[in-house]
Amino acid sequence: MSAPDGQASRRETSCPSAPPEPGSALLGVVMGPGQVAYLNPGIPATQEMIDSFVSSGIPIENRMRFSGRCMEHRCVQWLGEAGGGRCGLIDHALDALSITDGAATLPHCSIRATCRWFAQHKRVACTACPEVIRRPG
Repeated sequence: MSAPDGQASRRETSCPSAPPEPGSALLGVVMGPGQVAYLNPGIPATQEMIDSFVSSGIPIENRMRFSGRCMEHRCVQWLGEAGGGRCGLIDHALDALSITDGAATLPHCSIRATCRWFAQHKRVACTACPEVIRRPG
């Protein structure tokens, strides 16, 4: 959940825009612009799975969304110091998309309870989430 200052509490949080790598989980399939079919539960990613997605030649990041452990200050998107700060990617997405209202209906998301973006912005993050891809086409 969130602390009073909007920061995620100190338990481990999940990143809904993690790279496709072993140890991450397949969070959803990109169906079209702004549309993600979320998997619940997510499917643990293996190297074989990733290799099979890559073999089509279309960047996997344009077709799939992966989740993983939030790396906090070790991530290039992190704003702030170790032990404090926030994910700048969701802040940027909300600003760029001019999103100020939360989703009326939340998708069936497998990571909401630990999601870094949800911890920072609640329902508003869920409105921007399907718009974010790791590698714009």
